[in-house]
Amino acid sequence: MDKQPKAAPSAATGSQQPTGYIGNIGTISGNNGPAIVGGCGVSIHNYNYPIQRPGAPAPGPQQTPGQEPKACLDDKTLYEVAEKLSAKWTSLALKELRFSATQVETIENKYPNNYIRQALDMLVSWKQAQSSSDKQQVTTLCTALKNIGREDIAKCLQG
Repeated sequence: MDKQPKAAPSAATGSQQPTGYIGNIGTISGNNGPAIVGGCGVSIHNYNYPIQRPGAPAPGPQQTPGQEPKACLDDKTLYEVAEKLSAKWTSLALKELRFSATQVETIENKYPNNYIRQALDMLVSWKQAQSSSDKQQVTTLCTALKNIGREDIAKCLQG
């Protein structure tokens, strides 16, 4: 299969739009509101993922102009927090987010030696158990992070 970006007609305008492959799960095409064909489990939240052109460096996500600071704890945000927390996730869980030692041990056994995955699992579980608004969840998590000495992560969440 040819892995080079190609031009494909846009469904909306009929004009040629860049197209690229996402691993072996399908293709992505278009400039505004790209269509993903053959993909499964793809989640894009207010981010543009420009398609890499031959000879250009691989682009990363670019924040949409005018986008607000993190107002909700989406999957991408929770992953970023998990990466920064690493092994310190247990302090956050036990001291601030009211996880039991048994819950922490279960997560540790589920993902042995993978602190980021453990932290992510804990954060997702915590978020799913919350009945408060998105804004209140961010506030609660920021306070908890500050209480364990991770003001740096709290600042990232607050924008």
